[in-house]
Amino acid sequence: MENLNNMWFSQASLSAWLKCPLKFKYRYIDGLYWPLPSGKALQNLETGRKFHLLAQAHFSGRTPQLPPKEDPELGSWLKQLQKWLPMEEGREYLSEYELRVQNDDLRLLAKYDLIVCGGDEVVVYDWKTNVKPPAKHLLSSPQTRLYLYLLCSVPQQVAVKQHQAVMKYWNPRHPDQPLTIQYSEKQWQEDGKWLRELIDNIRSGTVFPATTDEKQCRYCEYRPVCQGRGLEDESELDLDLDSVDWDEIEEISLQGAGVP
Repeated sequence: MENLNNMWFSQASLSAWLKCPLKFKYRYIDGLYWPLPSGKALQNLETGRKFHLLAQAHFSGRTPQLPPKEDPELGSWLKQLQKWLPMEEGREYLSEYELRVQNDDLRLLAKYDLIVCGGDEVVVYDWKTNVKPPAKHLLSSPQTRLYLYLLCSVPQQVAVKQHQAVMKYWNPRHPDQPLTIQYSEKQWQEDGKWLRELIDNIRSGTVFPATTDEKQCRYCEYRPVCQGRGLEDESELDLDLDSVDWDEIEEISLQGAGVP
């Protein structure tokens, strides 16, 4: 499949493959887009999107603007962020910063919420706005592995050695419970091997089976195609917002906006 050979792999595409190869096929091979419905999941996504925009404005040196009738929760979240991560002289703040690397036929990309350079570390920050604080599974998630690997693989853009790289997940709902991940040269080598093997496996595939895990289907935009049922929303009594993969849903919401 020629489009897979030329594809830039993001954390969302890698996550889609790992969770459901059929979903990956629909999205990245067939180019099938399916609109998100209204509901509580989409409302939470929109709140998270607005927070990301406020954080981007702040760390880009602009004054974040909250509309007069905006949810006061957003203003509180911004103040929590400014208190938790004050801007310091002598540091460089790269907000909504994109990195790409091409190594032979391996093409990787990541868009970072924030990279802070200066001192003895280069720190990647990622904002999470779901109900629970950053969970331990993020330690080895595709996002963590790709973001830190790529950060240490583009020295012409961000000069950082592996032992200097750090990633921090932060949630304004739980400002005192960040998740910090230290990196190393050994982990960088392991991640590079893992990414290469994973992408080679994706490219060699001729069959794309659907997942057998119903939890993965609950908020998948292709649920109407596979099961003839809509996505779950606030009408579901057992709604668990922490089970939603917000990064994948955000990518879906940006369809048509040039998101790889």
